[in-house]
Amino acid sequence: MKNSLLKNTFYSLITLFLLSATSCEGDDDLPSGPTIVVNTFFYGPEPVNSFESTAAYYNDVVEVRSEVYRTAAFVTDENLTLDVNSEFQGLGVLLDVVLYGNQETALQTGTYTINADQNSGNAYVAYDIDYDSNNSLNRPLPLVSGYVSVTPYQTGYAIEIDGEDLNGDRFHGIYLGDLILL
Repeated sequence: MKNSLLKNTFYSLITLFLLSATSCEGDDDLPSGPTIVVNTFFYGPEPVNSFESTAAYYNDVVEVRSEVYRTAAFVTDENLTLDVNSEFQGLGVLLDVVLYGNQETALQTGTYTINADQNSGNAYVAYDIDYDSNNSLNRPLPLVSGYVSVTPYQTGYAIEIDGEDLNGDRFHGIYLGDLILL
């Protein structure tokens, strides 16, 4: 009986080993997900319209009213630079993101609803692909719906924007990097 118990235990262990070795699929067999593209924003009626972001800036937090705080951030392409007065110079892309939080914290982590109301949890987003620092008649195109997600990342932030602009076209992109205080 002792021999039979040992023999059954041995065969059971071998069977379990073979089942576990043959039933698992390797990670190489699993489908891969879509590639995440950062620092490129897509806009307009065609998905081929895009711009690359190279820098981002933000202003100090301002209290709008009791328990509502505003942080304005700007994402630019390589054609816009800052002068000695922290003013944008050049002709390029300027993405304007205004976040309304409930704490006196710059770039408060969370997901904001794109909405023109200046209430906590909302955001205003507009973009101008032909921003000209020498022209006072710049006309950014506002987003009218969607969301902005802000997440700390290493020494900077991941700011994802997904929405629809005033023309009914989709706008989507993720800025990933440091933000410079103006």
